[in-house]
Amino acid sequence: MVAKINDIKNILKNTILEQTQIIEIRIPETDEIALAMQVNVDNKIEAWNIMRKLLPQTERYPVIAACWFNQGENWADVVIKSDLFCRFDYQHEPSYHQHENTGIKGLIAQVDKINIQEYLNENLEISEEDFNQKLAALEQQNQESLFIDLRYFEWYEPINERLALLLLPVQNCWEILAYLHWYGASYIGSDKVMAMLKYWHEQYGIELVCHYGTMLQLTVKNKPKTFKEALQLAIEQETIAPCTTSLPGVSLSDHACALLKTDHWFLHERP
Repeated sequence: MVAKINDIKNILKNTILEQTQIIEIRIPETDEIALAMQVNVDNKIEAWNIMRKLLPQTERYPVIAACWFNQGENWADVVIKSDLFCRFDYQHEPSYHQHENTGIKGLIAQVDKINIQEYLNENLEISEEDFNQKLAALEQQNQESLFIDLRYFEWYEPINERLALLLLPVQNCWEILAYLHWYGASYIGSDKVMAMLKYWHEQYGIELVCHYGTMLQLTVKNKPKTFKEALQLAIEQETIAPCTTSLPGVSLSDHACALLKTDHWFLHERP
């Protein structure tokens, strides 16, 4: 794993990131560090793509984060003061005291012990009869000619915030949530959200690109192929992040149709 700033800079020669500022951030309760690269609204996605392709060399997964503590002119100071890796919110999750090892590595290890389908079946708020009725209505439509307003899936742009492209000491995108807390995990636990992201990665090839505290923005390689698969996925997303559809006022069926069409997801959960 690349640990030194100079080593990263050597890898980045002849790229748009060659001159970018890079700092180290100590990760609390571990002996690990993260590397943070200065990016902006205009170059952040290109920068993420570069670092994602370099993952085999760096062994550090990239994710774009916003620094909500935005006081001060110095980017590095703002990033440090934002305390991106604070562990406070993890301690208030419902499953926190159920695990022997409540640290980052313990949280990651918990993921493979979770049967996420069993969890979903126990927590779904839709009956089998209701599911079948919605599916029957969907299947009366022509999937190829669907017209869906995808504006609610547009990614949030933190125009007035300082941004950092974080390089974390993990190989898998779902493990990022063991380091950066997502608000939606406050209700069900980061371990279950990571298990869900892992499942979606296996099923749909999702990649976590941006983590903005209450928002997760992901790319999707393999869209669902049938109305049934899309409806099931829509239910899974509403279970993990209800605000994704409730805030824009999108129905479960319309969300399922949107998932058939889009190659990027926007998951939102807020107070």
